[in-house]
Amino acid sequence: MGEAIEFTLNGRLVRLADCSPNTTLLEYLRGCGLTGSKEGCAEGDCGACSVAILERDSQGKVCYRSINSCLVPLCLMAAREIISVEGVACEGKLHPVQQKMVELHGSQCGYCTPGFIMSLFEGYYRGDIRKSDQLDDQLCGNLCRCTGYRPIRDAAIEALSERHAKNGEDAFARRLEQADPSLGQINYQFAGEKFFRPTSLRDLLELLCQFPEARLIAGATELGLDITKRYEKFPVLISVEAVPELTAIESTDSEWHIGAAVTLTQIEEKMAAEFPALARMLRVFGSRQIRNRATMGANLVTASPIGDSAPVLLALDAKVVLVTTAGVSPVSLSERVLPIDQFFVSYRKTALAPGEILKTIIVPRFPAETGLTRQCQWYKVSKRREMDISTVAACFTVDLDPNQIVRHARLAYGGVAAMPARARKTEQALLEKPWNKATVQEVLPVLSSEFAPISDVRGEAEYRKGLITNLLEKLYTDSTKTVGKVAQVCPAAA
Repeated sequence: MGEAIEFTLNGRLVRLADCSPNTTLLEYLRGCGLTGSKEGCAEGDCGACSVAILERDSQGKVCYRSINSCLVPLCLMAAREIISVEGVACEGKLHPVQQKMVELHGSQCGYCTPGFIMSLFEGYYRGDIRKSDQLDDQLCGNLCRCTGYRPIRDAAIEALSERHAKNGEDAFARRLEQADPSLGQINYQFAGEKFFRPTSLRDLLELLCQFPEARLIAGATELGLDITKRYEKFPVLISVEAVPELTAIESTDSEWHIGAAVTLTQIEEKMAAEFPALARMLRVFGSRQIRNRATMGANLVTASPIGDSAPVLLALDAKVVLVTTAGVSPVSLSERVLPIDQFFVSYRKTALAPGEILKTIIVPRFPAETGLTRQCQWYKVSKRREMDISTVAACFTVDLDPNQIVRHARLAYGGVAAMPARARKTEQALLEKPWNKATVQEVLPVLSSEFAPISDVRGEAEYRKGLITNLLEKLYTDSTKTVGKVAQVCPAAA
C-alpha cells in the first residue's frame, strides 16, 4: 500500500488509506453521511452533485470553482480543499446565497437546491458577474425539475447584488487570501489499483513507460463517465494536473501556448477577449462546472468528430506539440510539432505514438500590421443552446484585404465526417475572390461535395449536408453586419 490520500473537507483534514482510486468524490461524500450532494444523472449534466474546490485562476489568484463531484475520482482531490453544501453556512449562520434561496422560495422539492447553492457560492466570490448572460452561464449546469428557475434566479440576483454592495468579506473570502492550492506528488495504491500524480514532465513520461496500460487523467469529465456509466475500473491512473509544462498558459507577440492540462475556464479568462469565436465556443461547451475541470488537450485527444474545440483550432491554424522519451540513457525528452489538421488521422484516432503525449497547443495571434480584417465566426447547431452535443459545429476564418478580396480562408467542421476536418477545396475556391454573395453562391456546390455525413440520433445525413452550406451562407450574412466596423480583428495584445 502506498501513501494515504489527504484533503480538507469543510475545514476538516481527512486522511484515507483504504479507498479505491476509482471511487468518485460523490460516492465518498454520500458514504460518509454528507448526503446533501445528490446523484441525479451521474454524467455532469444536472448539477445536483456540485461541490466547490479551491483552485487558482488564470492569473494565479486563489478562487473557488464549482465542480461535478459525480465525475471526479476522489484521488484527484488529494491535497485539495473541498466545500460541500454542508460546509457553506458561514460563521454560525446561513450563507447569503442560502438565505436568499430561503427568503425568495428558491427551493421546492430540494433535490436540486444543493447544486444551485454551490454554483452560486462560486459566483458569489467571483465578483465579476454583472450581466444577465454571465448569471445564466453560472447557473446553466443545474437543472430544476420543479421548474423553479425564476425564484432561484431572483435569489441569485439579490445575493450577488448584496455581495457587490457589501464587498462580501467573510470567512470564505478571507480563506482565499490564505490558501495555497498547490498540488504535490502522490503515489497511492490500494487493492492492486494505483494512482500517481507526478510533478514533472519527465516523471510523467517515465511512469507511462513503466505502466503502458495506464490512463492519463486531467479533469475527468470524460474518463469519469467510464467509471459512472460503463462501470470501468482503471488499474493505473496518472494525473497530469501537477506538471507545470502542461498547466501553463502563456503568450508571445505572435502565439499563445496552452498547456494540454489547462482548464477551459482558464483559457476563457485569458483568451476570450482576443478570440471571440473561441469565447462563443466555450460559452456553450458544457456547463461552468464542466469547464472548471475539462481541458482542451483532453478534448482533442479523444478525437471525437463532434468535439467543439477542434473546429475552432482548425480555423485558427493551431499547432500541437507532442512529447515522448527519447529512449536513451540518461532519459531525455523528444518533441515534435504538428499542424492540428495532421493530428486527427481517423475516427477517434490521433497521430500520438505509444508513450507520446500532447504537451502544448499553439494558437497564432492575428497580426494587426497585415492590413487585413478577419471574419472569424463559430456556429453550433444543436437541439438546445446549453449542455448539448453538436449536430454540426463549424468555425470559419476569412481574412480580407481593404478591397474585400479573400486572402486567407479556413473552413472547419465537426459532425460531418469521421473526424474534425477542413473544407480544403472550398478554401482554395474562395482565395483571391471578392467577398460577396456571388462568390459564396459560386463555391457552395464545391462545399456540398466535400463531406458525406452520416445519419444518427442527432440528425439525418441530408439535414447535416444542408447545414454545411447554410452555415457558410450565414457567415457571409453575419459579415455584412460589420461593414464599416473592425470585423473580428484580433491584434496581438500585451
